[in-house]
Amino acid sequence: MIVTKNNFQSGQTLTADICIIGSGPAAISMALSLDSLRRTIIIVAGGAWSETVDNQDLNRGVVATPGSHEPLEENRRRQFGGTSAAWGGRCIPFDPIDFKKRSWVPDSGWPFPYETLEPYYRKAASLCQIGDSTFNAHAAFPDNPREIIAGLDSTDFVSNHLERWSPPINFAKAYRTELDRSLAIQVLLDAHVLKINMVDNSDQVSSVAVAVDGFQISIEATTFVLAAGGIENPRLLLASHNKQFPTGMGNLHDNVGRYYMAHLSGIYAEINPANRDSLLADFERDPEGVYCRRRWWIPEEAQKAHKLLNSIFFLYLSHSTEGHRDLLFSARFVSKGLLSIASQKSVRNAVRKARLVFPDLKEHLINMGTKSFSQLPNLFRLGMKRLAKRRLPYLLPAMNSKYWGLYFQTEQIPNRESRVFLSTSKTDAFGVPRAEVSIAFLEADVESVVLAHNLFVENFRRKNLGEVLYSEAGLRAYIAESMRSFNSGAHHIGTTRMSDDPRTGVVDRNAKVYGLSNLYIAGSSVFPTGGHANPTFTIIAHALLLADHLKTKNSIRDFADQSLVVK
Repeated sequence: MIVTKNNFQSGQTLTADICIIGSGPAAISMALSLDSLRRTIIIVAGGAWSETVDNQDLNRGVVATPGSHEPLEENRRRQFGGTSAAWGGRCIPFDPIDFKKRSWVPDSGWPFPYETLEPYYRKAASLCQIGDSTFNAHAAFPDNPREIIAGLDSTDFVSNHLERWSPPINFAKAYRTELDRSLAIQVLLDAHVLKINMVDNSDQVSSVAVAVDGFQISIEATTFVLAAGGIENPRLLLASHNKQFPTGMGNLHDNVGRYYMAHLSGIYAEINPANRDSLLADFERDPEGVYCRRRWWIPEEAQKAHKLLNSIFFLYLSHSTEGHRDLLFSARFVSKGLLSIASQKSVRNAVRKARLVFPDLKEHLINMGTKSFSQLPNLFRLGMKRLAKRRLPYLLPAMNSKYWGLYFQTEQIPNRESRVFLSTSKTDAFGVPRAEVSIAFLEADVESVVLAHNLFVENFRRKNLGEVLYSEAGLRAYIAESMRSFNSGAHHIGTTRMSDDPRTGVVDRNAKVYGLSNLYIAGSSVFPTGGHANPTFTIIAHALLLADHLKTKNSIRDFADQSLVVK
């Protein structure tokens, strides 16, 4: 059942077996998995069906070094469905090496191996509607060419890794019917958790204080799951300090909020492949119509040999002058530019943004005006694909574009000094301290990106496969600038990390918070390392694993009907 704020009164207390704080992919996946139990489940959704200005403001935070990180509200959504409301849909599993202890990656290693999570990837594939969970291109497309660029694959790079694309799924809308019809699940819209409370002199969470439409209610439960995202999870733990946890709930060893990671990514190198006839750079569709795309991956043995972080490359839009002349590149640039202007929250900011992007907008508008007539049929076909239910993920350059950008994405080494903490001067509308972020990189992060590029470019040139625009010095300058004005892309990882040792983690292998018997955490904040993969697919798989763990617990209050239990 989906419940609005009109159903509650000030001071009311609700009770349930399981209370899930958050309503994104992790929370909804867990609730759907738990729905078969005779247990009452409350999902506390920090927003309504769409995001309001007031709710978006609750995600606003502080960047410790101004400009060094995107604004904290930019890549998050305070609404039912969470960030899945703006999710692109890219699904990629983590690799077995991501779960292993690696001598060249400090603080690496998960408490369990890849095989523990592998069956849950298959279940996650169904929820994400990406067909089967085959991520090997040779198995998924046996009749298609074997390589992205013929002759380039080697012991250092293989191009048989696939990404699969969800339609994409907004979890709130896609699973609205199941959630609304459920006798076990109650979704509380526009409900904001302010604090987690404990039973005095115990190891148990007793309740959460929730703001609803200008007043407060309380939710008591046997088990609580914090699934509010990599920024909000540590924020709420730190804001819920008490006598037993004076520096924040679960913060026994000053680990809450630390080890904040994202992905280093971008485009610096550009390539002009010599043999375009065999170039496999476009999307492929499987028998179910699912869009898939290949990428270059560095195999485990090569990562070990070169002491590299887990990294990938794929072909994308070029930043070269020739690329700017491509009509599809121009159309994409103009649409993104106009959207960025329209998304500004004030006329003043919109004018400032327009002035900033106008020179490039003018160039691309002229390009569209001079080429659009001849390319109109292609644009129409691509537009229809973008509007389809299973939409084309994004526009790629025309096959005759001179240059293709070499997009890279790599994991970040876990670093205690990279962190999310509470602001000492800023609070939100409810008086809760805002999150403050200070992301920090290590020199090894840079060296891995450089070495991976050098290996790729040297291999490409040695095999005489075309032209490459690249210099190591230029790449280093590019990375330095990316770090100075970093954008996480909503990949908020590691801030409540999982470990078998409470001295190096916040939760144990079952995602239970150390020092507490009934508080668990779901989401990428528990990931000890981030791999190269976008986190959403693994977030869902891990949430399903956690749901199965909770099914084994002795929480046995049966529900009699579909009504919330009210004290």
